[in-house]
Amino acid sequence: MLPRSTLPCLLLALATAAAPAVAQRVPPATLTLDSTSAAALRRRQPRERPDTIRAFPTRKLGEGVYAVLGDTGRGSEGRSNAGFVVTKTGVVVIDALASPAQGQTLLRTIRTITPLPVRWLILTHHHPDHTFGAIVFKRAGAKVIAHPDRRTLASEDGDDAMVSAWTGVLGLREMQGFAFADTPDIPVAHDTTLTLGGREFVIDVPGTAHTAGDLVIWLPDARVLFAGDLLIEDGVAMVVDGSSGGLLAALDRVAALEPLQVMPGHGRIPANPMQLIQLTRCETLALRTKMRNDVQQGVSMSRALASLPPADRDRAVSRNSRVRRNAVRIFAEMEQELMHSSGELSAKKDSVAMLSCPR
Repeated sequence: MLPRSTLPCLLLALATAAAPAVAQRVPPATLTLDSTSAAALRRRQPRERPDTIRAFPTRKLGEGVYAVLGDTGRGSEGRSNAGFVVTKTGVVVIDALASPAQGQTLLRTIRTITPLPVRWLILTHHHPDHTFGAIVFKRAGAKVIAHPDRRTLASEDGDDAMVSAWTGVLGLREMQGFAFADTPDIPVAHDTTLTLGGREFVIDVPGTAHTAGDLVIWLPDARVLFAGDLLIEDGVAMVVDGSSGGLLAALDRVAALEPLQVMPGHGRIPANPMQLIQLTRCETLALRTKMRNDVQQGVSMSRALASLPPADRDRAVSRNSRVRRNAVRIFAEMEQELMHSSGELSAKKDSVAMLSCPR
């Protein structure tokens, strides 16, 4: 287990088993910081104040389909992406950002495009940086569409601890007015097609990939895909709450759609969606191959990790930190493979897939 001090940094450290889902509660009216969260707040990088921003930048991806652009060039460390679709009867929002303040700015952003009411909010997964703004849309009357499985490492100590730690990351101002709002009004646990406002939304449930509660949103008429954190701009998608095998299977499903536009969970929109899908696949395959070889040769996990670039101090989701934390998860997966007859088949499948990756 990683040191406890990494939790407030971004609440996504490794857990070998997901915690049980917990009941959602409104946090105390006055948010306070424990010493660990206060230390995280002092360390955090300077960030924009959403309450001082009229609107986030947007990009039109298709007819009535808009991306709300987060930070670029920062991988998972930057503000996440979101999106929305304008239908005949209202707006469908996809992901809610990381705080009520960010959610309010997202709502103002939508208002620069359309005055129609926000009728639905779809969540691609249950990590705080994509869901803690959901209360803004819930209070505006939106129905929440999400996977019912909320289990993540961030919630293993309960909702109050998660809110306290996340407040340490973003600050009290951003979190004012917070309450949990990611329990779905419309739960989606299997592949589903919904007609919302007269428009077809195909919601793909890829299984445990980035998390146990992943959803991928596909708009077939515009050939636009909202991938959540299955895709990150630098190709290093995290699997500490999921599995690398599940991620590879999810990427195959996404690639089969041949999207014209893909919105990753963090970072720039790729000019060529298939290139980002392939980059993510190759990054994952390379780490699986290394960890598999180390396990087969009897190398300890500590020695296997020592051969990777060091993690960045107090940056739990920098690229190097993501690679190392993924390596811990994948090492454990490879140990399990070694104990089962499916391991040889999995290794052969990875080897074939690696042939399309650059040397």
